[in-house]
Amino acid sequence: MAAKTNWFNLRDASSRGLLVSLSVHDENAAVFGQLPNGRVDKAKVAAVFDAVVAALTDLGFSDIMSSPKQGHVHVPSATQRDKHGIRHALLRLERRLGGLGLMAPASTYHHFAVGMTGDKMSSSQPKTTLFLGDDLAAVEKKIKRAFSGGQPTVEEHRRFGGNPDIDVAYQYMMYFFEEDDNYLAEINASFRAGKLLAGEMKQLCVERATQWMSNLHEMRDQTAHLVNDFLAEDSR
Repeated sequence: MAAKTNWFNLRDASSRGLLVSLSVHDENAAVFGQLPNGRVDKAKVAAVFDAVVAALTDLGFSDIMSSPKQGHVHVPSATQRDKHGIRHALLRLERRLGGLGLMAPASTYHHFAVGMTGDKMSSSQPKTTLFLGDDLAAVEKKIKRAFSGGQPTVEEHRRFGGNPDIDVAYQYMMYFFEEDDNYLAEINASFRAGKLLAGEMKQLCVERATQWMSNLHEMRDQTAHLVNDFLAEDSR
């Protein structure tokens, strides 16, 4: 996602060196001189290219070939070793122009956690997930109303057991709030066997979630004054 939203692209030139080109999005169209009527503000385009040239010049390059009409800046002497420095310079420039300037990770792997209702999470529907800013009462309320993998009645649950694979309380403990794999295996087996009821599973989740959130709120309050130490100067 970060790479797709970057304002500048960096790639190998067909001959030699590296090419820097603009990546126009809705968020940066105005900055890059793209007018709503489809016309181009050449002065803004030239200003952006001048800024790119200045950023590259600061890195020590002197053979910079700026071609706004072609839509790129060519640096013939740049090598693969220069990519890292150039990319960071372009990210800094992006932030100065109003963009996020995020460096894309090498790769990420995800296993999506189900929402509190058993469906997808949505920031526009607060009941579907837990937010880091939720107070403890809200956390408890959401968990107690969460989708359950238990049976409709206690008798049926004792007889047939529950399904922790779809039980939100268990899933949230597994993904977020319980680090002891042996304990998770124990309550998983108890739930499947009908020994642990759905309400009891939710209460276990409430206890761990509220403790986790309490610790988070406390640590956030204690370290709020350190946030700026980890931000680039132009993003504070």
